[in-house]
Amino acid sequence: MILYNTLVGLAAGVGLLLVAQLLKHLVNGEKVQAEGLALAFGITGSIQIVLGTTISVMWPYTKVLHANIMMGEPALAFGTLLAAASFFLWHKREVFGDLGERNDKSAQALAYIVAVLRPVSVWVFATGLMMASLTVAIFYYQLGRAPPQEPISGYFADSSIEPNFLGLLWGLISLGALLSPAAVVSWDRKVVSVVRFCWSAAGVLLVVFSAMNYFTHIGLLINTFDSF
Repeated sequence: MILYNTLVGLAAGVGLLLVAQLLKHLVNGEKVQAEGLALAFGITGSIQIVLGTTISVMWPYTKVLHANIMMGEPALAFGTLLAAASFFLWHKREVFGDLGERNDKSAQALAYIVAVLRPVSVWVFATGLMMASLTVAIFYYQLGRAPPQEPISGYFADSSIEPNFLGLLWGLISLGALLSPAAVVSWDRKVVSVVRFCWSAAGVLLVVFSAMNYFTHIGLLINTFDSF
C-alpha cells in the first residue's frame, strides 16, 4: 500500500499554522512579511496540490479506500487555496507592506484585503461543509483505526482512540472553515480568534501526528513485508 499522508499532513498542518498567523497579523493591524508568507504558502500549497491530485485521481490507498476521500480531496482543496494566496501575497506585497503603520493608508490596505477575502470565504465555507461531512463519517463509521502491526498507533487498534482523534482534528478544521465567512464579513475579533484557535490547534496536531507517522508507517511496512 502506498502511503502519502505523511507529507500531505505535514504540509496541511504547516499551512493551517501559517493561515492562523496571517489572521493574527491582520486582526491586530500588524505588518505582514508578504514575501516570506508567499513562499511558505507556495511550498505547502504545491505539495498538497500534487499529492492531493494524485490521491484523488489514482486512489493509492487500496486497503482503506475511504482514506483516498478523507486525505486526497481536502488536500487538493486546501492546496489550491494556499497556492492562490501565495500568488496574491506576492502580487500585492506592496499593499501588505502598508499594514501596521496606524494611518489611513494602513486602514485602506486592510479594508482592501478583507474585501478580497470575502468571496474567497465562500469556497472556504464549502470546504468546511466537506470537512464536517467527513467528520461525521469518521465518528459514525469509526474510520482511521491503525492496523495492529503499526507501531504506537497499532496498540490502540481495538479502541476508538484514533478515530476519535481524527474526528476531532477534522472537526476543528471544519469549524474554523464554517466560521470564516462570518469572521471576514464582520471582521469580528472574537470570531477571528475562534477561527485562529481552531486552525492553530489542528495545525499543531497535524504536524506532530504526521511527523510521528514517518516512524509508524516505516514500522508498518517492515512488520508486514517478509522481504525486510
